[in-house]
Amino acid sequence: MALKPCRSCKHTVDTSAKNCPSCGIKNPGLTTGQKVFRLVTLLLIIVVVVSMCSIASNDSPPEKATKQSSPTTVLPPAYSITKDDFREGRPRKVEVMLPNRLNEAELAEVAKAIRANTKIKADQTFIGFRVEGQSERTYWANASFDPDYKASLIGLSLPDYQTLKALDLKAYPNRIGSWLRDGSTGYVMVLYKQDDKYLIDSIFPSGGKNTVKYVSKKLADGGLRLDDPESDFNEHYVVDAKGNLQGWGENGVYMTLPPFKPAQ
Repeated sequence: MALKPCRSCKHTVDTSAKNCPSCGIKNPGLTTGQKVFRLVTLLLIIVVVVSMCSIASNDSPPEKATKQSSPTTVLPPAYSITKDDFREGRPRKVEVMLPNRLNEAELAEVAKAIRANTKIKADQTFIGFRVEGQSERTYWANASFDPDYKASLIGLSLPDYQTLKALDLKAYPNRIGSWLRDGSTGYVMVLYKQDDKYLIDSIFPSGGKNTVKYVSKKLADGGLRLDDPESDFNEHYVVDAKGNLQGWGENGVYMTLPPFKPAQ
């Protein structure tokens, strides 16, 4: 036990005593300098603890950041089912109308959505796609689950369609009309007059071109009949009064194409 004179009455006291037994003063064994030193030490300890807590708080990611963001639901491109046929024990057959052509990834999204969004559980599903405004009567594309997904393109692909739609036909100053065939072999047909003769250029997405000369005949309704002198079976074209191009054969009209609007 260390003894020291009381800083007030000089009575000998223990340095750890809280009160002087003689005069009753608090902390009789501590000098003013010692008290200041203890206070400064306490303040330093408080500052260090607060600083460490602040650093730990900054290192921790915010609560919102720790939560994983919920996955965004990706909706397939627009489509409408025009026919859905299924009988127990038989494959499901679906016909679909698309507002426009799709790329391969988008087509797969639509096919998988059609298969998933139904209570019908068929082992085999066959889907036929058509596109609004399509001139060909056949499907534009087919898809199937048997059970794995497969797809085949029948009509004009999206890249080729965009290429043909972007054609600049200003090189045909004597153009009478133009039409887009959107079948498996898609091309733009341009009818023009040159040296009093009628010709049709078939322009393909690759840039290739095929030219055929026709013998013309004015029709009573204001239309124009075009015959290929080298063709048999009475096949010919008719440009009707509305500007549509009709393909005629022995069995009547097999094709009708609306006017094609060229790039401006």
